[in-house]
Amino acid sequence: MKYDPVKSRETYAVSNEPACDAERQAPGDRYDLATALRIVRRMETSATRGAVFEEIKHKNPLYRLVDTFYSKAGAGAVQPLLLFAYMLKCVVSLGPFNDDDAEAVAISNFDNEHHTIDRLAALVPNVRLLRLSLKRRHFLGLSQLGAAFRMLGSAGRIWPFLSSLVRSHSFMPSARIASALAFYMRFSQLFADRRALNAAIVTSNYSPEAVGMAAAAHRMGMRVIYVNHAPIPANGALVPPVLADCAIFYGDAVRQTYERRSRCRAEVALIGQPWTARAMEWREEVRTVGIFLTALTRVDVVSDLVSAIRANRPGVRILVRNHPVALLKTDLSALTSHDANIEITIGNPLDDEITTCDLIICGNSGVAMNALSGGRPVAYLASLDGLNFDYNGFVESGLICPVTGWSDDIYTQLKDFYCRPSWQGVMQSYDASYGADVAPLKLAAAEAVKRHLSPTPARALAASRARSRV
Repeated sequence: MKYDPVKSRETYAVSNEPACDAERQAPGDRYDLATALRIVRRMETSATRGAVFEEIKHKNPLYRLVDTFYSKAGAGAVQPLLLFAYMLKCVVSLGPFNDDDAEAVAISNFDNEHHTIDRLAALVPNVRLLRLSLKRRHFLGLSQLGAAFRMLGSAGRIWPFLSSLVRSHSFMPSARIASALAFYMRFSQLFADRRALNAAIVTSNYSPEAVGMAAAAHRMGMRVIYVNHAPIPANGALVPPVLADCAIFYGDAVRQTYERRSRCRAEVALIGQPWTARAMEWREEVRTVGIFLTALTRVDVVSDLVSAIRANRPGVRILVRNHPVALLKTDLSALTSHDANIEITIGNPLDDEITTCDLIICGNSGVAMNALSGGRPVAYLASLDGLNFDYNGFVESGLICPVTGWSDDIYTQLKDFYCRPSWQGVMQSYDASYGADVAPLKLAAAEAVKRHLSPTPARALAASRARSRV
């Protein structure tokens, strides 16, 4: 896909101007519009994301209806118009813009991302932070009217780009790529209007809203701070780069993954997993078994696993936790129809459900990290979902214990695995707070963040130039 038509229209006014200090970087070391679009395109057109999109369409009738209508509309005027409508929806769902004097802006969309921003805000409590998210209730905000009119006024300029998208991709990838452009445009306007903003804080290095905001921030000479909200799939097909100025990671294993599989040009500080890390706890007997699910769940495997547990431990309680994103909820009601000792949940506080369990069985889910930090042994059953074996790289590194299914001695296997002398060192590489004093970690992370929240001369120069362009 070619991005030049859009990029030239967005940046043509500065093509012959000398670069300010913040723009004198090696190619690819900073976010810009082309990089943001390229990251989203590669992510959303991957086989894994394609499988997730198919799962969402299968489970959600509205998405299925929209996708069907889009595919039958043809690549003339209707499909680009639908993409433009999606861009407009993204712009007006962003908010709330309620602090005109904020020094930094953060974007988060899901609960774990919100918690991540909470942690960072606690590190720098004296910094005024504009916290944005994507909600339908923001549609009615007064500031959204001007944003909507500006987007409508840009339709002619971005139409060739949308026409190119519909010829290359299906609805969901096209919509996600188009939304990255929409967020870039919206944030460029925000940063031009609000001169007090000095930094942009993101919890994702691939979502359209995060990379769109990061590209707009770097364009304006602002700093970008990235905080990871989940483990990085070390063996995934794609590991997007972190081109932020500062990055706060759970542990050094995250940095190593980026260096091995991608790029990370940020100043790095380690903060550990959220919540309090607890030593591994062993019970005299197993009373509750957790089965924590992720995307691409295989219902037949879950059913077989529950049957095997029930045959071996008739009285044990089984807690099945769905993926917290409602669009990925798996219908497992058949499991509870004849067994009152099985509970199926979605969206409950994760820490509470980890504490409830004596052992937890996971597939290729980053929740395994939370369970281990919470002091509960994890059995990795790869067949629980449709992702490739050891998607997160936890088995390869010696972090989690792989199993082929339920067995009578599974608890003993887990105890032997997690009581190895070397295991705590592996765990600390993923969670820097595990078995460590958290105070020095927080102090170092706070100092790193503060360095990148201060305004720079480049910001003033870039913002001055951009105000007349946006």
